[in-house]
Amino acid sequence: MRKKRSSTSILIISGVLVVLVCGAILADWALKKRESGREAHTPYERALIDELLIKGCLFDLGIAWDEVHIEERSVVVRTPGEFTEVEIVEAFSRLGAQAKVTIRDANRVELIFDGHPWELIFEKPREKLVRIAIIVDDLGLDMNVAKQFSAIDADVTFSILPGQPHSKRIARYLHAQGREILLHLPMEGNGKDPGAGAIMAGMNRAEVEAVMASNFKNVPHVVGVNNHMGSVITADEVFMGIIYHDLAKRGLFFIDSLTTNRSICSEVAFRMKLPFNARDVFLDNEQEPAYIRAQLKKLVSIARNYRDAIGICHPYPATLEVLAEELPRLRKEGVSVERVSSFVNR
Repeated sequence: MRKKRSSTSILIISGVLVVLVCGAILADWALKKRESGREAHTPYERALIDELLIKGCLFDLGIAWDEVHIEERSVVVRTPGEFTEVEIVEAFSRLGAQAKVTIRDANRVELIFDGHPWELIFEKPREKLVRIAIIVDDLGLDMNVAKQFSAIDADVTFSILPGQPHSKRIARYLHAQGREILLHLPMEGNGKDPGAGAIMAGMNRAEVEAVMASNFKNVPHVVGVNNHMGSVITADEVFMGIIYHDLAKRGLFFIDSLTTNRSICSEVAFRMKLPFNARDVFLDNEQEPAYIRAQLKKLVSIARNYRDAIGICHPYPATLEVLAEELPRLRKEGVSVERVSSFVNR
């Protein structure tokens, strides 16, 4: 059974019809006013009449008035539609001898009313900005790998594990390269050893704060934190409150890697007013170029729908290969790769 239209839908449709009818009436009024003789009108009134006539002809092409932008005698039409010369000439034929219409090219038309030219330009609507952030996790073990990822021609963000052989050296190197750095904070998770500098469920507040302080000394120049593992800790409101309190004192933000669907990181961050965001896609759970490309495409698709999206990857050879090839190409397609700090809700 077909659903009845709501009263809101009826009101919207009625409103649109009113606008369309009013547009047609105003265009006809302008044409009659112009035909009645221009000598009776001031220059401002004549320009206004011409403007209404142009909008009326564009209306015949199915172009809404909010797609028409007029500045002095230049008319810019931003519409996804494409029109042939025949369609344009036919739409403006209602003016008769009142105006001379000249098609300059596929996107530009010149109209002349009594020696006064108007330029009409058809443009495609500006595409909305598509932004992605990519975090490279698990740095700290290999200096050469860090340098290779740093050479990627895109503004990716780097997350460094504490207590690793090259953690501090890599942080200093990336900072000198102008790269954005996060602390990749190890946390207790699914039973695997999270490594040095981990927050464990048996710790008290003082122990958590001491571990955090040591980690920040080992990984300098950080602007934020994301979790390494952590399915136990990120689901614990008390622990996340302690961690967020420490981050707030340091002026840092938190990115939830979302290693569990039981994470309460977002709720606690909102309550504590801590700058926050969360991962959308893991790019390289499988270390195959085809898989990574597909995940990167998924990340961009999310960004196109929601304006931005955050991906997390790891320092694998296949990941390096794909990012080095795909990120410059995506930039040419209008996808902006930006630092994750620009994605947090402050």
